[in-house]
Amino acid sequence: MKKMADTIPLNGAVYWLDEVMADEDQPACPPLVGDVTADVCIVGGGYLGLWTAIEILEQAPDTRVVLIEAEACGFGASGRNGGQTTGWHDELDVLIKLYGVEEGLRLAQRSSWAIDRVIDFCDQYGIDANIRRRGMTKAAVTKYQLGKWRSAVDACNAHGRGDLLVEVAGAELRRRTGSPVPLDGATQTDGATLQPARLARGLRRVALQLGARIYEGTPMTGLDRGKPCRVRTGAGCVTAGQVVLAIGAWMGSVRELRRAFVPIGSSIVVTEPLGDRLLKRPFADGSGFGDQRLSVHHMQVTPEGRLVFGRGGGPLGPAGKVTAPVLYDPRSMRSIVKDLRRWFPDLADARITHAWSGAVDRAPSHLPFIGRLGDHGTVHYASGISGNGVAPTAYLGRVLGRIVLGMDDEDTRSPLTNGPTAYLPPEPFRSVGGAVVRAAVERVEDAQEKGLRLNVNKMLKKLITTTTPHALEPRLWRQNVRRPHS
Repeated sequence: MKKMADTIPLNGAVYWLDEVMADEDQPACPPLVGDVTADVCIVGGGYLGLWTAIEILEQAPDTRVVLIEAEACGFGASGRNGGQTTGWHDELDVLIKLYGVEEGLRLAQRSSWAIDRVIDFCDQYGIDANIRRRGMTKAAVTKYQLGKWRSAVDACNAHGRGDLLVEVAGAELRRRTGSPVPLDGATQTDGATLQPARLARGLRRVALQLGARIYEGTPMTGLDRGKPCRVRTGAGCVTAGQVVLAIGAWMGSVRELRRAFVPIGSSIVVTEPLGDRLLKRPFADGSGFGDQRLSVHHMQVTPEGRLVFGRGGGPLGPAGKVTAPVLYDPRSMRSIVKDLRRWFPDLADARITHAWSGAVDRAPSHLPFIGRLGDHGTVHYASGISGNGVAPTAYLGRVLGRIVLGMDDEDTRSPLTNGPTAYLPPEPFRSVGGAVVRAAVERVEDAQEKGLRLNVNKMLKKLITTTTPHALEPRLWRQNVRRPHS
C-alpha cells in the first residue's frame, strides 16, 4: 500500500487559494505606478488590512483610503491558515492575569463578538466562506497534557461563561473523530471553521465596493514617518495623513517591533476527497479540532470530504526575518504527514494533494497588540496575531480603524493598544536559543506521544516564553508607546 509520506507535493500549492481563484471573477488590481495621495494608507492586504479599510469606510465613507499589497490580497497568512476561527475564552485566565477581571472579561467577550462579526458580515455581503459554527476542540494526547485547559475552564465557570468552554471526555472525542489519539479535552463552543481564502477575497471585494483604492503587486520599499507620511514603493509613492501597517510576520522590518514577536512557520497538508470514510464521522460537520501540544496540531474536514491537517511550531525566522524555511520546510511536511497517520491510521493510504506553509507572528503572550510608531502619532500597527487571526482581526481592524478616525471608546482605550506586553531576548540569544528550545519541544512531545516518561512541559513552556524586562528596552520604543486616554 502506498502511504501518504511517499507522495507529498513539493510545489507549496495552497488548497484554499487554488479553490477560490478557480472560480473568482473579481477584476485584478494593478500595481501602483506614480504618486498618489490619501487620508490613510494601509500596508497589507490580508484580513487585518482589509478589516481596517472596511471599518474606516463604514464609519467615514468620504475618507480616501489607499491599500497596497505586496502580492495579491489574501495570498499571505489570511489565505493559507487552517480555517479555524476561535476567540479567547480558552485563555480567559491569562487575560484576567494580564488585564484584570473587568477588562479580561470584556476582551474575551469582544473575541466572541468578532466571530459574530465575521458570520454576520458574510451574510450581509453575500460572501460564501463555508462558515460552519460547530465549536473548536483541543484534546490532550498524552497524560502530560491532561487538564491544561482547567484554569481557563475554572475562570469561565467563575464568571458566568461556563457554556463557552466545556470539558469533553476522551471516549466522546474518539467517537467524534474516529481517531484513537484523544484522551480528554475542552471545546470552545462559539468556534467555527471556514474557507479562509474565500473570506479574504470577499473582504477585498467589499473594500473595493466601499471605495478603497487597492494596488496589488506593490510591496512597500520605504516609510517616511512624518506629518504627512510617505509610503514608498518600487514605482511610486503614497503620501498620506496616516499609515496603518498590517503586514503580519513581516513586521520585523520595523526596528521597534523586531523583538516583540518571532516569525515562525506553520504548515498544512490536505488529502484527496475521502467520501464517507471521513464524512460519516461526527466531526466532519464543521467542527474544528486540535491538540494541546506546544507545537499544536489543528484539523478540519471540508464539505467535500478532504482532511485539512496542520501543525504550528515550525522553523523560526532569525532576527525577525521571514526566511525561506519559514515559508516552506520539507522536513516539517514529512513530519506532519507522519503525525496525520498517527492520528488517523486508517487513512494511511490517502493521497496528499496540497502541502504548504505560512509565516505566523508569534508573540510571547500569545495575544495581539496594537500601537503607534514615530513622534507624530501617524503610523499605526497591530501585530502578535500568533496564529489566531481569522476572527480576532475583525476586532483588531475595528480598533485600528477607529483609532485612525480619532474615535474614543472602550476598544480604542483597551490595554491591547499599549503595544507589546513583553519582548524576546536580543540576538543571537533569541535565534540560537529559540532553535534549541524548538528542537527540544519537538523531541520531548514526540517522545511523550510514544509513551516515554518526560514530564518537562512546564519548563519548556517557560523557556519558550522567556522575555526581557520593559526597563531594558530601548528608550526609542518606550517613548512611542500609545497609552490609554485618561
